[in-house]
Amino acid sequence: MPFGLYSLRAQLYLQQEMALDSVQYRQVFDLHYEALYGYACSILRSEVYVEDILQNVFIRLWETRATINEASVKAYLYTAVRNTCLNHLKHKGVQAVYAHTARVTGDEADRGNTAEQKELQEQIQGLLNRLPEKCATVFYMCRQLGLSYREVAGELDLSVKTVENHMTKALKFLRGGLAAYLVSLLLLFIHQLFNL
Repeated sequence: MPFGLYSLRAQLYLQQEMALDSVQYRQVFDLHYEALYGYACSILRSEVYVEDILQNVFIRLWETRATINEASVKAYLYTAVRNTCLNHLKHKGVQAVYAHTARVTGDEADRGNTAEQKELQEQIQGLLNRLPEKCATVFYMCRQLGLSYREVAGELDLSVKTVENHMTKALKFLRGGLAAYLVSLLLLFIHQLFNL
């Protein structure tokens, strides 16, 4: 059957009473799908999301078939496609802005974190340098070398209790020395968070 004849028959059929039944719905779909596809492509400038958009438009048509006047089906479809495409473009724009902002903020945070980590390591090293020699040695062997208190005690010819006391003293000293620094770092982080 020639396409022009089919289109004429479909248009005549659609001018009859319109509370779309499944046959009429199929005819509307067949009659308008290709033109709507081209229209959506012209708005989106891409075919990637066109089929999804058209599917959603035709689903909404089916859901609202009882309220649509037969004379307004074509106008409804073109308006729905235009609005859905524009909403899609707007959503993509928002996603692009959000992704760019997240990327820029993430890059700045990574650079900031690297600087903050370096500063924290320098602060810890400065505090470790101020520990008494035996205390610093015990701390280094336990934390950096991963030795147990018993192994450190055997290496340094100390009792396990003495190693525990040195570690307690070192950790207490580090916590006290880092407390002020960490509070100021936390305040700086909160300030940056609210100024984004």
